[in-house]
Amino acid sequence: MKRSSTLPITLGELARIQPLAGAEAHLADPSRQVVQVVLAETFDRLRRCTPHNLVVLHDEAATGGWSLAAALHLAWERNLSAVVVSRSVAGGSSVALAERLHMSLIVIDDDPIEVALQLAGQVSAPAAARALRQARLAEQLAEQTGIRGVLGVLNRELQQVPVALVVGGVVIGGQSAALTERPQVRQIEVEVHAPGERSAARLVAAVPVPGPASVEQVESLLRLARPSLQAAWAQSRLDTATRAAHEQAAFDLLRRLPSAPSPADVEVPGWTNELGWQVGEANRAVWLAPLRPSGEPPPEITYLIRASWQRGHTTWPLVAEGDGWISWHSGADPSEVTALRRALAAFRDSAVAHRLVIGVGRAHAGVAGLMRSVAEARLAAHVAREEGPGAVQWFDQVGANAALAWLPTTEIAQVADLTLEELMAAKDRAALVQTVLAVLDSGGSLSQASQRLGVHRNTVLARLARARQLGLTYDEPGQRLALHVLSYALTTLWSDTTAD
Repeated sequence: MKRSSTLPITLGELARIQPLAGAEAHLADPSRQVVQVVLAETFDRLRRCTPHNLVVLHDEAATGGWSLAAALHLAWERNLSAVVVSRSVAGGSSVALAERLHMSLIVIDDDPIEVALQLAGQVSAPAAARALRQARLAEQLAEQTGIRGVLGVLNRELQQVPVALVVGGVVIGGQSAALTERPQVRQIEVEVHAPGERSAARLVAAVPVPGPASVEQVESLLRLARPSLQAAWAQSRLDTATRAAHEQAAFDLLRRLPSAPSPADVEVPGWTNELGWQVGEANRAVWLAPLRPSGEPPPEITYLIRASWQRGHTTWPLVAEGDGWISWHSGADPSEVTALRRALAAFRDSAVAHRLVIGVGRAHAGVAGLMRSVAEARLAAHVAREEGPGAVQWFDQVGANAALAWLPTTEIAQVADLTLEELMAAKDRAALVQTVLAVLDSGGSLSQASQRLGVHRNTVLARLARARQLGLTYDEPGQRLALHVLSYALTTLWSDTTAD
C-alpha cells in the first residue's frame, strides 16, 4: 500500500496551491488523480495524451472558442484529468460544454508555459506539493482568532469533508454532518487537549471513501489545525469567563434593586445597556436545570451550556444560579414568543445531551418583573422534571400542582422508613403505594383507580387490603393528607430511580 505522500496528487489538491489557487476552477471530479502534465501546442500532441494527464493548452491548440471546444472533446475521448486554458480563450459556452462532458476545466490568467512548468514539478513531487499546501493552510489557520474561524478554514479547505468540534456528544462548532454515520464514509477523530494534557474535545471529520482526499491527508490537516484551535479555544474560554463574571455581578446587583420600598418604581440602571440588556421592557425568564440536581455544576459544563444556549442569540444572558442557569428574553410585546420558541427548539438536542429541563416564566415589565419571572421559571423547571430530559414547561400551564414539585421527596421517604417499617420491608411495596396513590388521586373511586393503573378492580381491592395490614391506613381521615403526600413522594422517588 502506497503512503499518502507518494500517491499521485489529485485535482482538488492542485487547485488549492499556486499557480491554480487563484484560477477559476470548474472541477468535475476533485478526487481525479493527475499523473503527468502535458503542454499541448497542437491537436496532434493532444491526441497522443494518455489517461489521467492534465493538459495545458497553448499556441495552435488555444486559438479560439472552436479550438477549445475541439480540445474538450478530445480530452473527454482520451480520459484526461483536466484541461487548463488561458482566460482569453475560455467563455461561458466553453464552461457549459465542459459541464456536459463532465470534464474539468481550469481557466488561468498567467502564462500557460510557466503554469505548465510549475504544475509539472508539483505532479512529479506530490509530497513537496502537499507540504506546500500545508504551509499555506498553516498561514491561514494562524491568522484566525476564534474557533469558528479555524473550523471555517478547515471546511473550506476540505469542502466535501465536513469537520466539527465536539465535546462529549455536543457539536460546539463546525458542521454537525461530521457526526452522521453514512455508507462509504469513514469518521476520523483527533483529540484536542486542554492545558495539562487533558483531553477536552475532539475534531471529527467524515471522509468519503473514495473521495477528494485520503483519510491520511485529512488526519494530517486536522492535526495541523490543532494548535490554532487550542489557542482560539483558550481565548474563547477567557472571553467567556470574563463575560460570565460580568453578567453574574450585574444580575446580583439587579436582584438587590427590587428590595427598595417601591419595587414598581425601580429605575433600570444605565449600565445594563453596556451588556446589551433591555430590562426595562417585558422580560420572560428561562431556567435551565439538571434533571437530577447534584450541586453546583463545574465550570466546563457551564461553558458548554452557554455556548449552546447563546448560539445565534449572543446578547441573551446566562447566569449560573444554584444547580442551574438563568436567562431571559426582553421585548416590547409581552405576547411575542417566536424568538424564544426558536431558541428552545435549537437548544433541545443540547438539553437532552446534558439531561436538562427548561422552565419558562411569564412576561413581566422592569427589574421587579424580571425577578418575578425568574421565580416562575424556576418553579416551572421543577415541574418539567416529571417529563424527562429536554422537557420544556411554561409557567402559564403549571397550575396549583406546581406545589408538588417542591416536595422534599428524599426526606419524606426517610420518614416512611421510620413510620411504615413493615410496608417498606415488603417486596411488593412499590405496587401497594402506587395503588394507594391512584385511589387517593381519584377521590376514593376504585373504578377510576383501576383504569389508571390498568388492572382489575379486584386487584385494587386486594392491594388496598394488604396496604392496610402493613400500616398504610389511607382511609382514616386524620392521616389521609399525610399519607397522600407520603405516597406521592415515594412513588416519585422510586420512578426516578427506575428511570435512571
